[in-house]
Parts: sequence; structure tokens; C-alpha cells
Amino acid sequence: MSEDSAQMSLDEVGEDNQENSETSHRHIRQLGIEPPEEWEEIRIGEIGELGTSSVDKKSDTGEKSVDLVNYMDVYERYIINSEIDYMEVTAPDSHIERSQVVPGDILFTPSSEEPGDIGNSAVVTEEMERTLHSYHTVRLRPTSDNIELDIGFSGWLANAPYVAKQFARRATGSTRYTLTLGDFAETRVLVPPVSEQRKIASVLYTVDQAIRK
Repeated sequence: MSEDSAQMSLDEVGEDNQENSETSHRHIRQLGIEPPEEWEEIRIGEIGELGTSSVDKKSDTGEKSVDLVNYMDVYERYIINSEIDYMEVTAPDSHIERSQVVPGDILFTPSSEEPGDIGNSAVVTEEMERTLHSYHTVRLRPTSDNIELDIGFSGWLANAPYVAKQFARRATGSTRYTLTLGDFAETRVLVPPVSEQRKIASVLYTVDQAIRK
């Protein structure tokens, strides 16, 4: 998806939104824009470490209070920050250490009732003390020194149509479809130069704001 292509779709998306209340992730996935061939193609697993969480929606005595980033927090937006009203639960120290989110973490929705609506992503953009991702999400923590990702672009990483198609093919299930960590790791994404990432992120932010009005 180039900056010019994304900008050309802004008016069309804004018009569609007047009669459609679906989330912005679906609109972005339905733009139908294909990225330039010269962008670098990599597997998601090359970007960093993928992991799950054991933190659920329960509160138990003797555990510490935490904020929980749930499935719908990721599904409904592409930025995870302190402006969101998170569910308050409890967790033991071991889970807090393992499931704490940090800036740059990319969260995914690993299940859905429809295979074409799986694997939505959002990025954590700020430090948030004792804020954990839930067991209904998958976290990608970028660790590669060879892959540079703009934090604003990261939230859109898996929301391009060609990535959604890969997720849909890999999803398995009957009444509810799921993706494994291996599915995420092997799915390929295209990464433009970081200067272009910033431009694209700016345009997509404008598209997202138009959708939400």
C-alpha cells in the first residue's frame, strides 16, 4: 500500500462509513490496495518474539491489581494507550512479568467466528504500568536489529488485505476459527522503508479518524 494509494481511498472510505458501522480494521482491510512489489517481504516471526498470556478476567485475593488489554481492545482500534478504559483484574507476579506490554509490542486477535476477520492488530504506543495482554490475544515483541518498524505503522502491520488473506487460509476451526503461534510466525508481511512507513501511518490515521466520525 503506497501513500498515494491510501490517500486516494480516503474519500471513498469516508462515504462508506456513513452507512456502515463496522470497525475501522474491516474498512482498512477492504480498501483493496496492493502494496508495491519492491517492499521487503519477511515472515512475522523474523520481526521478534511471539507469545501468549495466561491472564484471564478474574480477580483473586493475594494477587496484584492490573489493567487487562482484552480482545475487543485490540479488535476495535490500532493503537493501545492509556486513553483506553481497561478491565481491572488481578494477576500473580509471574504473570505480570511475562504478560506486561511495552511500547512497540504488537497485539493480535488469534480467533474469530469468521476466518476473514481474524488476526487484527494494534500497537502499544506508551509505557503503562501493570498493563497486561489477556489470554485472548497474541503478542509480538520486535527484537530484530535488522528490521526497523515505525511505531505508528506497526499497528497496521497485519491489517492489509494480503495479510488478512493469509490469516484466513491458515485459520482452522468450525464454529470459531483460530491461529497458532506458528501460523503467525510463518505469515508474510511487506515492510517499506521507515520513511515511507511514517507517511503511510499518517494517511491511515486520517482514514481511521474519518471512519470513526
